[in-house]
Amino acid sequence: MDDLEFRRTIYADPNCDDIRVKEAAAQDPAKQEFWSEQKKIDASLQAAMKVDVPDDLAHKLILRQTMQTHQHNKKRARVHLALAASLAFVVGVSFTLWQQQNYIDLSAQSLAHVYHEGPHALDANEDFTMQQVNAKLAQYGGHLNEDMGQIFYANHCVHKGVKSLHLVMQGENGKVTVFVVPHKEGYKAKNRVNDGYLTAEAVEMNNTSLVIVSENVHDVEQTKNKLTKGMTFSA
Repeated sequence: MDDLEFRRTIYADPNCDDIRVKEAAAQDPAKQEFWSEQKKIDASLQAAMKVDVPDDLAHKLILRQTMQTHQHNKKRARVHLALAASLAFVVGVSFTLWQQQNYIDLSAQSLAHVYHEGPHALDANEDFTMQQVNAKLAQYGGHLNEDMGQIFYANHCVHKGVKSLHLVMQGENGKVTVFVVPHKEGYKAKNRVNDGYLTAEAVEMNNTSLVIVSENVHDVEQTKNKLTKGMTFSA
């Protein structure tokens, strides 16, 4: 066996039992040394490959894969969340602008209501008791806790499509109109308007808006303070 064939055979299988390989190595010390060296290298490789596999290796690999998948999903979720937040912001701004264009101003609407109704309510001269007024207020979740003075008029009305309570009571300088309007989307409270003759101011009371209308600004303010202290509404 020549040197080239010997080396090819040893490279292919350092532990071969070929009789020709053994005879060639026995006759040539260089071949014997080469063969021994290759056996040592092969033994080292085999030892390096014999690594004990941990009992929980499969569990760790599954856990690692799960964590990698989770991290990937979190990144995707953050991207989706950012997109959703951007969309929500755009929708929110658009909706706010739409609302501002479609709000019904309760104070201005109340002025129109008083003018449209004329003297019917303002000329009334009844004297409703607290019990009678509370019976009507109960339909709106409201209750008078203290005497508000003479109440000339107390009846239900329709305030821009919303069933409301219309009151006329005595102010310091004259009669004051009060509207009890349940909240409806698109209505705007907490504002005051004055057309040069009448003043109307809206104030929120839980789920209801009160609108006070009078010729006298002082009476509007005074009645508002009395009502916010002496009238309550359930949630």
